[in-house]
Amino acid sequence: MQMPWILQSAVERELEGCPAQAVRAAALDLSRRYRESGRAPDGARLARSAEEVRAYAAFRMPATYAAVSRALEIAREAGLPGAQTLTDVGSGSGSAFWAVRQAFPALAQARLLEREAGMIALAKRLAAEQEGCRVEWIAGDMRQTPIPPADLVTASYCLGELRPEDAETVALRLWEAAGRALLLVEPGTPEGHARIRRYAGLLAQRGAQILAPCPRGTEACPLGDADFCAFTVRVERTRLHRFLKDGELPYEDESFSFLLAAREAGAPPAARVLRRPRVHSGFVELSLCRAGGAAWEKVTRKSPGFKRARKAEPGDGWGEGT
Repeated sequence: MQMPWILQSAVERELEGCPAQAVRAAALDLSRRYRESGRAPDGARLARSAEEVRAYAAFRMPATYAAVSRALEIAREAGLPGAQTLTDVGSGSGSAFWAVRQAFPALAQARLLEREAGMIALAKRLAAEQEGCRVEWIAGDMRQTPIPPADLVTASYCLGELRPEDAETVALRLWEAAGRALLLVEPGTPEGHARIRRYAGLLAQRGAQILAPCPRGTEACPLGDADFCAFTVRVERTRLHRFLKDGELPYEDESFSFLLAAREAGAPPAARVLRRPRVHSGFVELSLCRAGGAAWEKVTRKSPGFKRARKAEPGDGWGEGT
């Protein structure tokens, strides 16, 4: 998956005139700090200077865009309703906005809440490349600033920056602002999955319909503490992306956990694929989560779903008889 060409070009233009090696050093340092912390100390953003903000956009936006886009794909299959208005909290450089914009071409209005002035300035320049959607930026802290209501409310890779009790309070405030649905995206780690599980429980108590990724809705997660639910999306790397991340492969895999809560019941699949399939001679093993729990299940060559099983991706729905 790649970001839209118009967005890629805009990000690359942001780096024109910047010393390449300095930007690369900033990107590698940010990548190291991102891996080591998993969250910013005291909730501070990892990217601080103008140079770091540009480097962040170049090395992190492709993966964040891909993760939110893939979460939206899965969510739409589970019954995510259409949206004409969006509120994105902790919007950073606008990755989630662009993903929602691509998923819902009829999106008419977006409000992006972000507290870092450098990120807002960059997001404004990037968003100027798109047409048809009115975008408003709100400078503020998600813990205190009123959250504008919208059909769809999103928050990606930001609640983990808060203390657990603050994050849960914000999650409830996000739900109150969601007219039709709330999408939360977290890193695909045990910690990210644990946060998603807590939010799902809180929102279910408030009457939310948990449509994805869990096919069991509000039932308890069968994975327990020994495993965690995360999905991967393959991100195609541009030449600039490879340079900034000191990578040789033309792609990278981004792992994420997510939650879709809606006001109305949707159509979750009978099961969901959790891992990449194990392909054998004559059969395929699929890691499936269904109402009875999670387990590896065999799909033989004689099964009508054999070809589909071979190409299954984590997050795909799996229906009865397929």
